[in-house]
Amino acid sequence: MNTRTLRRLGVLAVLFASLSMAGAAPVIIVNKSIEKEKVDAATLKSVLLGKKVAWDSGGRAILAVLKSGPVADEFLKGAVDMSGSSFNNYWRRLAMTGGGTAPHSFEKEEDLRKYVADTPGAIGFVDSANVDASVAVLTLAP
Repeated sequence: MNTRTLRRLGVLAVLFASLSMAGAAPVIIVNKSIEKEKVDAATLKSVLLGKKVAWDSGGRAILAVLKSGPVADEFLKGAVDMSGSSFNNYWRRLAMTGGGTAPHSFEKEEDLRKYVADTPGAIGFVDSANVDASVAVLTLAP
């Protein structure tokens, strides 16, 4: 192969990789102990904002979030209409006034997923490409 063909193949590989990553989207993951929980958009928002602290089936709702990044921003914008920084500020104020305990925050999606898998009652979000069998994906009820 000549240099020109190799360049074209490289460009196509980069294009294909970016297209395949663009198709991924944030998903809600939960510990398998609560995979049967019925959660609608309003309930999810209540959990994310610390207004709902227990699951209907019993046990504490334990929130795990990504500290920042495009997955966090996309998910939080859709779920609570906040950017990642606005969400973090909301929780900072809530914790400082005694209104709740801040969610467990993670830099890496892999660490968040492991925490949710290992913690009964935990809920979080990751990119759909980072889901594995250790957690359950929660589909919002109508």
